[in-house]
Amino acid sequence: MSSRETNLQVLLHLGFAAVALLGTDVAIAQHGGTPATPATRAAFEARSGVVALGKQWNAQVNAETLKLYTELQREVDSSGIKQISNLRYGPHEQQTFDLFVPEGGFSEPSTVLVYLHGGGLSRGDKNAEGSDGLIYGNVGRWIARIGGLGINANYRLVPDAQWPSGAEDIRLLLEWVRENIGPYGGDPNNVVLMGNSAGATLVATYLFHEPSQFDDGPGITAAILSSGAFGEAPESDATLAYFGEGETGVGRMPLNLVDTYQGRAVPILLWSAEYDVPSIETGVAEMYAKLCRKYEDCPMFVQFQGHNHVSHVMSIDSADTEAASSIMRFYHSVIDRR
Repeated sequence: MSSRETNLQVLLHLGFAAVALLGTDVAIAQHGGTPATPATRAAFEARSGVVALGKQWNAQVNAETLKLYTELQREVDSSGIKQISNLRYGPHEQQTFDLFVPEGGFSEPSTVLVYLHGGGLSRGDKNAEGSDGLIYGNVGRWIARIGGLGINANYRLVPDAQWPSGAEDIRLLLEWVRENIGPYGGDPNNVVLMGNSAGATLVATYLFHEPSQFDDGPGITAAILSSGAFGEAPESDATLAYFGEGETGVGRMPLNLVDTYQGRAVPILLWSAEYDVPSIETGVAEMYAKLCRKYEDCPMFVQFQGHNHVSHVMSIDSADTEAASSIMRFYHSVIDRR
């Protein structure tokens, strides 16, 4: 049995036990009962807060969601996880990342999960403002907690960024992983790349833009595209500055890159949410349909009920284990096919 299969068995055992507990507690709460534990009660209350915010998206909804999940993440015990902050993968001041590893180290090389945040290409940070580093470091802490390594990365933003700089930053970041992750206990040949919102747009660009990739392909095991803008981007100063105007800009969107891509395909997990941005839902659906047609094999797709544009990612490493369990099921399916 390979090392990554051994790690996965532990991961699945822990994760599915937790999601079963939360699922039972949510069912109890929905029928007027009380969830069994304080942690699952807090997770249920956070999800209920998202439902109360409804299907809308603006700065206030983002701030309220961040507040809900920062408080939820404060209840998580992060002992046993080592964080190495602000490592550099390129010369630009924004080309930095935080690395999360178990303090006990590894007996064998383990999976690396690389995460890129959102922010409309002109804002955002690997540590969401006002979260005391709890959001989006929760993604890296979660994978370290279950026996992998987490990377939570920044990338160049507008006005310093212009297409395809996001994909180029991903390539630089993956080069760092190839050359440097071994001494930390990571397996450079087993990397999962994940992005949310604008981060997902950049990851999708990397996946379908061969000039940004390595000579031997994307260099990753799998990718997770969470609530990304893949089709025609909402017109804003940032998107126009990044992609360009008119047909040139539209042609650079990931959905259009898929048509001409001839490089190596990697397994993809698509996420959206019940209370997501409508244009995002449309773009995710179009990406799903296009990949089904291109490869005659549809990617895994999950729409999370009771979540919005960011709350599914913010819930990772809490008692709300639905999103984390989705990652584990996807990873299991990828390993089974190798």
